[in-house]
Amino acid sequence: MFKAVVRVTGAGRLADFREKLRWLLVRDPDAEDYTEHHGAAGLEYRFAPRVGIPFPAFAEASGDFPELRVEAEWERDGVRGRAVIEAGQVVDEERGAPDQPGVEVTVGDQGLELAFICERSGAEWIGYAASAARHTYFRFCGGAITLVGAGEADAALEDVAFRLVDEWLWYDEEEAPAERARYAHYGMAVRGANVKSEKLALLRRRGSAYSTLDDAACAARDALVKQWLKPA
Repeated sequence: MFKAVVRVTGAGRLADFREKLRWLLVRDPDAEDYTEHHGAAGLEYRFAPRVGIPFPAFAEASGDFPELRVEAEWERDGVRGRAVIEAGQVVDEERGAPDQPGVEVTVGDQGLELAFICERSGAEWIGYAASAARHTYFRFCGGAITLVGAGEADAALEDVAFRLVDEWLWYDEEEAPAERARYAHYGMAVRGANVKSEKLALLRRRGSAYSTLDDAACAARDALVKQWLKPA
């Protein structure tokens, strides 16, 4: 279950923003269906997307109308999120649920270093991680990490992975023409796994890293990094 609402407000050119966004969405092969529910106070777009909200289109339109505020709220499988875009940049973002400590994503000069997510499942933690070159599922219990191959991942592991991938990542095997064009514009190489372009600005403002992990989740991350990302 994935639903999202994007609201555009401010003392600015709302009608011009609306036309610009329409123009961008018509030309975006990855854009999904939406409905418009506008009023005198602002614009409102409602989505029930299969993949994700078309943040790149909203960010690009926002860059032409810096006086306007774009606020997105979404919920997927009990996980809620919120992001604010101003002048083409993500200026605020929140994501999480009581049973989900969150994610950690770091990038370097060569692209994605680590994208990590985990959540508690009974007495253990389950999760997914990806670097630019490879990925793995895992289970963490009693201080020990167990790597799980893609062919052995159950539905619970896959659901956790989808939460991370849908929001943060795209892969080289995808067509993703819009992402490829933006990476070319930024002068960045496309690798096996890549951070979605609209997330790069957020990471750059945060020193190339974003994390909402609690202490217990950090222990799982550290064990994974030691065994999988940086093996002895």
